[in-house]
Amino acid sequence: MTWLRRGATLTTGLWRIILARFFYHLAAGDQGSQVTERRPGLAALGKRCCVFVHFDDRGIVKQHTRCYLLALRRSGFGIVFVTNAATLEADSAQWLAEHCALILIRRNRGYDFGAYRDGIAAFFQAQIKADLLLLANDSVYGPLVGLGDIFDRMDFGKADVWSLTDSWQHRYHLQSFFVAFGPAALASAGFAEFWQRVRNVRSKWAAIHFYELWMTHRMQSAGLRCAAIWDYFALLGTLQEAQNAPQPDGPVTIEQSVRRLANERALACWRRRIALNPTSDLWLALLQDGFPFIKRELLRLNPGRLLDLHMWHSVVSRRSPQMYRLIMDDLKMSMRKQAP
Repeated sequence: MTWLRRGATLTTGLWRIILARFFYHLAAGDQGSQVTERRPGLAALGKRCCVFVHFDDRGIVKQHTRCYLLALRRSGFGIVFVTNAATLEADSAQWLAEHCALILIRRNRGYDFGAYRDGIAAFFQAQIKADLLLLANDSVYGPLVGLGDIFDRMDFGKADVWSLTDSWQHRYHLQSFFVAFGPAALASAGFAEFWQRVRNVRSKWAAIHFYELWMTHRMQSAGLRCAAIWDYFALLGTLQEAQNAPQPDGPVTIEQSVRRLANERALACWRRRIALNPTSDLWLALLQDGFPFIKRELLRLNPGRLLDLHMWHSVVSRRSPQMYRLIMDDLKMSMRKQAP
């Protein structure tokens, strides 16, 4: 009966490949650039370059995003700004021209990976001898702390591609909201091949499943080493240590109780080998360890129905009062039917 089980496994694997290809062709669009306008900025590109992807349906670059871009400038980055909004509001366009090296306005096709592809193409066309290319987007609020330490921790002698966080959901991958490619990656044929093949997919689901989940695999297959500054298992180990630590004497606060329940929920998933999304399920452990961002989707939707998310107010307002005010301003404008 072994051969039957083996045959069933082969058949199942074949069907998965067929279905994956079917859905890919169903969801994939064309491969052409969606850039409709290129505007030069006053800033220069240099040894560090960031392709920054933006979307706002009115073409506005909000204040919290401007703070993010300024933090990147302070860290030595020249910025290729790519908006999927198809237009830019006048004040935002003027501000970007002062602080970016290049502004690309594109149709909203292909989501972040299509925009990354077009920004990377512009970066290579500029023929800049950069030793670090950062891909970042406006899916986060922050930074809540300076970014200098982040880049100090990216040792390109140990890994060729660095992200802030990694995830094991669906398959192991670096999370693409902030990922940096060093010299070996930029010179790799595998890097170029991956980005040249990115198509203008028609859904966010397709962008995640065909590109974010596979980018790390493609880089590794090309011989590139991939790592995250906040390693998934190191984060869970920190939670376990906190859970095992002696509890302080005296009455237990509601916040302490809620936090222990949230930690136990995460650790129970770990024990059952259920993969978590660190930027959502482990958000507080990240912030307590100096992580500079909090996900916009987390505050707007709380997709994991987290028990401790209400604590973000006190944590973020203590860490960065200015950014807290900007976050609240944005949430007041964008949220419906619930409180953050």
